[in-house]
Amino acid sequence: MSTLGQARAAARELTDALVRVAYRGAYSLAMAYWFVRRPPVEGVFVGVWHGRRVLLLQNSYKRLFSMPGGGAHAGESHVQTGLRELREEVGLSLNAAELHAAYDVVDHEEYKRDHVSFLELEVDAEPALTIDRREVVWAAFIDVDAALQLPLSGPVRAYLTDAARRRSRSP
Repeated sequence: MSTLGQARAAARELTDALVRVAYRGAYSLAMAYWFVRRPPVEGVFVGVWHGRRVLLLQNSYKRLFSMPGGGAHAGESHVQTGLRELREEVGLSLNAAELHAAYDVVDHEEYKRDHVSFLELEVDAEPALTIDRREVVWAAFIDVDAALQLPLSGPVRAYLTDAARRRSRSP
């Protein structure tokens, strides 16, 4: 690699690290706000499955493993939120018809009343993933039983427990 290429790579790594610090700071501020206000929010996670393997990810600002997803924007349906989050977090562009509702839970883990809806889809092959190394620092398909051994957020654990039970049934 040329000296210019090395300098660009070093600058990109530094920028990525600074953005991760900003994400952690913003998340800490959001947690403080949620602690004081206890707002009701709507969120969506997407379970992308290949057999008994599910797509998990690690956000730079949280210690718990999660799934693609996030808060709904004003006027956005659950499916629209799920499709947007899949594109933003792991680079997957899917069709709305591929997603179906799978699970709902209300959680208070982050000092907010979080109504979380889970959508899911089955893929024929594990797709190539693209992460930004800023908000999302790791993403991979992992066996659901192994996933349940990891530190997970409450809603993700509840969904995966339900999904593992549903997926263990005989056809």
